[in-house]
Amino acid sequence: MKHKQKKLAVAMTVLLISTGLYTGKTAFATQASTTENTSASSSDTETKTTQSSEQALQINAVALGNALTQEQKDFTLKELGIKGETPQYTTTGQDLMNFIPDGGFTKEWAVYSSVRMETQKKGSGISVDIATPKNITKITEAQYQNAALTAGITDAKLTVASAVPIDGSGALAGVYKIVEESGGIINKDRVEVAQDEMGVLSKITEENKEKDGYSDKALNAAQEQAKKELAAKTADGKKLTQEDIQQTVENALSSQGIKDVMTSDQVKELTTLMSNMKDKNIFEDFVGELDLSKAKEQIQEKSKGLWENIKGFFSGLWDSITGK
Repeated sequence: MKHKQKKLAVAMTVLLISTGLYTGKTAFATQASTTENTSASSSDTETKTTQSSEQALQINAVALGNALTQEQKDFTLKELGIKGETPQYTTTGQDLMNFIPDGGFTKEWAVYSSVRMETQKKGSGISVDIATPKNITKITEAQYQNAALTAGITDAKLTVASAVPIDGSGALAGVYKIVEESGGIINKDRVEVAQDEMGVLSKITEENKEKDGYSDKALNAAQEQAKKELAAKTADGKKLTQEDIQQTVENALSSQGIKDVMTSDQVKELTTLMSNMKDKNIFEDFVGELDLSKAKEQIQEKSKGLWENIKGFFSGLWDSITGK
């Protein structure tokens, strides 16, 4: 469904759905417009005033897999909660190749998993509902959430469904398809990192699924926590080193209670993933996209605790010397 934009003599509409576009910090979809109006003063002198506004682009659309029969489409739409008219797009093998270039997909690939995307008000975050959990066999809700966040989507509800058992890659490609069809621009570098992230998290979950104390939810929570903390440090002007990144990853895993379950290789994989995010300036992008106040508070509390320990140590040392 294509939307035609009316041309106004003194109006300019720009759709931004990308980090790295203009400021490099706009994460999702915004519509920035500038209009020039004429108003009369008390002395009947006409003055021109320019008003600028920024308004979020609203999306409520569906991307259906290209392999669905009509019966399967009807089932999928029902599971996605579609009632009445909603823009519908089709996710194809070509889309999978475009958005997931290293996935081994071909133009003839049959896509079944589908997705509904609904933008939410700023600050809502990303929520994911897999409406047919038995038919999405690999990608979890938390993994969809992390991948969408890394790709630059900040405030949206994603509902995923499939009429047949499938891994769920088509649904994620469908999210990107919806964004582009709605007039936005997907940052391919961020999508590439998001796909790498999903692959690493899925692999770690598969390797640890039989271990006591491990959960995919905890891993993804740790991943999100680490990303926010590294973004908060970036916002404060810190130049992240490999040691900084590894320590942040390990602290996040510890806070979620799964560090002792992880192998050193798995921690290394997560650290490498975060290093790639740093190299692609994704943490800089996050500064303008995420509410980092809580992450900063956590960092400050940790620093405060360290300082209190240092003061306590020297105070105790002085007491032992003076005998007081």
